[in-house]
Amino acid sequence: MDVDTKKHISRIRARLKNGQPVRMALPCGGELHIDRPVPYLLVYRVPPNGEDTFTSTLGKTESAYLVAPDTEACPTTTIVREIASTLADRFGGFMLLEVWLSEQAGSPTFTIHLGQKSALEVAEKLRSELQGMHLGQLPGMEVELAKGKRLPAPTYYGQFFNAEEARKSEIIVIGLAIAPVYINEQTGTPYPLFLRALREGFGKALRKSFFEFVRMKTSYSAAHFEMLGTTELHQGVWDIDEKLAEYSNLFDFLLLVTPINTQDAWHSFAKSKYHNNPVFHYRPMPIDPELIKRKLYNLPIEDIADPTIAYLFRDKRKEVDRMLNMLNDREKPDFVYSSQQLFGNIEEDLLETAQAILVASGQMPPSAEERDMLDADAFAELAKVELNYLKQQYDAVSTAVRVRDDVEGVMVSRGTLNISSRYRISKARAFALLQHEVGTHVATYYNGKAQPFRLFYVGVPGYEQLQEGLAVLSEYITGGLTNQRMRILAARVVAVHHMVAGNPFADTFDMLTEKYGFKHEAAFYITMRVYRGGGLTKDAVYLKGLLNVIEYIKQGRDITQLLVGKIRQDYLPIVDELMHRQLLKPSPLRPKYLEEPYIAKIAEIKKEGSVFKMIR
Repeated sequence: MDVDTKKHISRIRARLKNGQPVRMALPCGGELHIDRPVPYLLVYRVPPNGEDTFTSTLGKTESAYLVAPDTEACPTTTIVREIASTLADRFGGFMLLEVWLSEQAGSPTFTIHLGQKSALEVAEKLRSELQGMHLGQLPGMEVELAKGKRLPAPTYYGQFFNAEEARKSEIIVIGLAIAPVYINEQTGTPYPLFLRALREGFGKALRKSFFEFVRMKTSYSAAHFEMLGTTELHQGVWDIDEKLAEYSNLFDFLLLVTPINTQDAWHSFAKSKYHNNPVFHYRPMPIDPELIKRKLYNLPIEDIADPTIAYLFRDKRKEVDRMLNMLNDREKPDFVYSSQQLFGNIEEDLLETAQAILVASGQMPPSAEERDMLDADAFAELAKVELNYLKQQYDAVSTAVRVRDDVEGVMVSRGTLNISSRYRISKARAFALLQHEVGTHVATYYNGKAQPFRLFYVGVPGYEQLQEGLAVLSEYITGGLTNQRMRILAARVVAVHHMVAGNPFADTFDMLTEKYGFKHEAAFYITMRVYRGGGLTKDAVYLKGLLNVIEYIKQGRDITQLLVGKIRQDYLPIVDELMHRQLLKPSPLRPKYLEEPYIAKIAEIKKEGSVFKMIR
């Protein structure tokens, strides 16, 4: 053993015994990475003829891996033996999983090699998980279990341990030969999208198999297989996260697609006796969408080994790309098509529910209580009280409220509440609307801001549906979801459907006034929101989100999970995984509507929740 190898082993042994991570460059371009001492290691010994693209990167999704050649000049076996023996003593057992590229023509997709009875149960778990992978380009996942008398190793290298050594140290060794099914036989290069999907499925299968071993054979404590995932990310991940947030923040999408002449357009439309489609004016475009797109696609997301993080970033890049398409096509026919890609279409059952709400809620005049109005400044003062409630929980919360001439209604932008100087609201609805805007939109912004990833406050793709569903739910919980408000949410769905069908502004306005009995000015503002920019389908997500949140509560699930940041509902498994991996933190903010006396309404919804029971 040469001097350098002895130094490496001494350092590795000391760090592992002290419970410290090991991140070390090995001779000949090798790499050892152990996030924290765990009772397993994934090894890829680079073959004498050079490394394989897929196999060499497999381990880099895991919390403990070694990638290196194993030659006389660059010995790896002695290092692996030291790691395995040290951690087997600490945890009462150790699993060594070595992967290599299969050299046999026509071999199964995966061949699991083992030479110990003690490894059989874990090997069968690995086979089951690999067989369960679903890859569109590879409909049949062939996995073979190959039992032998010797401990497995690739043909071009020797064993790490003989059977007796492994038995005495409670070490199991499993070999995994992988057929090059991801390589294009004609070009000799990998299929990149297939490779990505294979890496993602493979990583999950490995972690579940490691978990099976850890749970049965060692003293290591882990309650969930994702807790075995890596807890450390490369600096390149944080650089890309920062850049994605920076590019997203170069423009305020909603402000840029919302008219600045709404009042004048309303008066002109009314003057034409509601016949001439209004002409809207917008803020000047402060960016060149194509230049931002170039920057977006220069981000090296394909270099990220962690499939979950890479998926998050690709998904966000695609969303920003579509928003930029919409800004490029503002006031053009293609705007509405990108909007449908971004916010989805109107499903038949959603349309039917919206139409039923409009019929069931009827046309009710405002009560005397609802006619007692607050102006913008008075509403802003109430908002500051709610913001201070959040600030007491998390000091980073800003209590700033902006009363502005250039916005319509009320909106939260980057954690700040903006109120139109012309805004008026009934006292009866003010508290509920503050739970919508501050208790949901501001709270999730700062909960997201408390996370390591900027993505969670900038917003993951499609977060609006869950956000708005939660926000409307908060209105109901606090007793401020009126029939008129429900009618507006339903009318937005119907109006979006009518707009997408190709009807002009005036026809959609007429439908709302004549068929559903909306007052002229209310119908104008509903229609304006739907036709702004060239056809914005976003307004349908409020009702759709509410329906989904009701169903979520009825399933007995925890509503506080939805407040971790600006996420969408199908991201919850990703959130759970990142929480288990300690890459996300507990949320610092809990809104007022999830405290007594309001929280009791959640139990009612869980028992017999229905959007129609919210109609009074």
